[in-house]
Amino acid sequence: MAVVLGLLTAVFFGSGDFFGGLATKRTAVLNVVGISHLVGLIGVSALIPFFDSEFSASALGFGVLAGGFSGAGVMLLYRGLARGPMAVIAPLTAITSAAVPTIWGVASGDSVSGVAWIGIAVALVAIGMVSIPNEMGAAPITGQAIGEALVSGACFGAMFIAFDAAPDTSAPWPVVGARIFTVTLLLGFIALKARDGLATVRPALGAIVLAGLLDTGSNLLFLIATQQGGLTITAVLSSLYPAFTVLLARFALDERMSRLQLGGLTAALIATALIALG
Repeated sequence: MAVVLGLLTAVFFGSGDFFGGLATKRTAVLNVVGISHLVGLIGVSALIPFFDSEFSASALGFGVLAGGFSGAGVMLLYRGLARGPMAVIAPLTAITSAAVPTIWGVASGDSVSGVAWIGIAVALVAIGMVSIPNEMGAAPITGQAIGEALVSGACFGAMFIAFDAAPDTSAPWPVVGARIFTVTLLLGFIALKARDGLATVRPALGAIVLAGLLDTGSNLLFLIATQQGGLTITAVLSSLYPAFTVLLARFALDERMSRLQLGGLTAALIATALIALG
């Protein structure tokens, strides 16, 4: 079940990043993250009655910590996705977001089978293959963009670790705590800059709402997955999300994919199968 939830996390995360990047092409990244996280907070709060879990101050606290990392990571990622190319920025972020919790999980005593380790290795190779820039009409990528993508990935990795540290069966409270923190902080900044940027939100509102629901949904799925399985496996599977960002960019924006990128998508499927067998 943890494998399925990890893959669903990747689907939601990758799709949310696509719509977040799309929205950031039309309005300021602060508007996108602040409003999308507000939408996410409303959505996850509506699900509270459907979870059999008691309120926990520690769960909320770890959620606030995760929210701090998440807010920084998302702002850097959405800005990078808006500048493009999406098929390069998203995978670079994912490499770090997979490596950080994997190292942490193994150091903390996660038990991983030999087959699963092969799957993890193949997954990292797959992310790297999808990361190879496509020269056919792709936007140029700068050193600053690469640096921001890697820092963004480290923030997401730290977010995964914080969610994993929350008490078992505490969902959805850590995600609620994360969203309360980011919404309070970001909407405060937006209020200070309301005259400058809010007028541009309307053309991007649909993409912002989708980004908020999908991104928050991915956090919730990840939290449930880690409570049913180990952090290492779940984090690696979740970090396959660039495959879905790339696919959406291909079909919605007509961003071309190289043979290496297509091979990376195939390798991602193989990695998933190996991890599931492990």
